[in-house]
Amino acid sequence: MIEMEKELFNACQGGKAEEVRRLLQNPQINTNWENEDDNNSTPFWIACERGQTEVVKLLLNDQKVDVNKTNGYDQTPFYVACFYGHIEIVKLLLNDKRIDINQADKYRQTPLWIACCYERIEIVKLLLNDERVDINENWQGKNDRTPFFYCLSKRTC
Repeated sequence: MIEMEKELFNACQGGKAEEVRRLLQNPQINTNWENEDDNNSTPFWIACERGQTEVVKLLLNDQKVDVNKTNGYDQTPFYVACFYGHIEIVKLLLNDKRIDINQADKYRQTPLWIACCYERIEIVKLLLNDERVDINENWQGKNDRTPFFYCLSKRTC
């Protein structure tokens, strides 16, 4: 059975939407399989990381997919989309109420914090327009500073 999960993971990674669609039709496939060779990333996580918009759409429509399942660093798919600046994917995820948009990684960095830190300005704007985003969350590893401290001071992480 693991072979099908590996196929799904690789198809998601490579943006092969038709192959993903075919594999999702199998009711026995574990859509939340964790690839140990890739920091326990799931197919959904890797699609968000790689900016595979069409694949992300397919996976969002499959109720078996855990859209908040983290990798080995406790980074959610939403977090990684913000980190890499995948604006279209961030928009898709913000429109899905299942997404935990404030979940921090193992270093307590939130998606807003990481978007500010890496100057993903368009993503920061999207996040600020969502009332669910906690704008006052700080990161203790950086002297209890909020994301805006780093935006205003133009410091890098």
